[in-house]
Amino acid sequence: MTTMSAVLITPNAIRELSPGLFAFAYRITRQREEAEDLVQDTWSSALRSAPSFEGRSSLRTWLVSILRRRIADRYRRAHRAELFEEDDYAYEAASSAEQLDAHIAASIATRAFSDLTGLEREAITRCDIQDEDRDEASEAMGVTRGHLRVLLHRARHKLELALKAHGVEA
Repeated sequence: MTTMSAVLITPNAIRELSPGLFAFAYRITRQREEAEDLVQDTWSSALRSAPSFEGRSSLRTWLVSILRRRIADRYRRAHRAELFEEDDYAYEAASSAEQLDAHIAASIATRAFSDLTGLEREAITRCDIQDEDRDEASEAMGVTRGHLRVLLHRARHKLELALKAHGVEA
């Protein structure tokens, strides 16, 4: 009997998917070494949790979601460390205000995102967050490409309205 990890994560899959994972991580971090570390962490995590992978998404989509969590974890750790460094205790008012505005906007967007329909959330997640190809996304979602375009338009519009309702520029 083969395990899910033996079926899903093969050397060929690693060769094929690693460049895309690296590109995603690099776009966010803008640091080559950090992006490489994040991809390595993603593969390690995927290997550990492969037996629990239910196959409800493609391997690529699953890996990108793991990578996104790794990036968020690193950002939170780095941000927490910055907050508690005594040397950098003097913050500029504009910088603090900008950070607060960004935090408020993220909070509003998160609430608005949870109010979207399931298909709208999936469309935004696949196309805007995971940067999945539209043909791939529409096929995985079981909708036409035109319907996907409508779902994206509606979802983006709802998010923009939620931000504007709270005085945040989209």
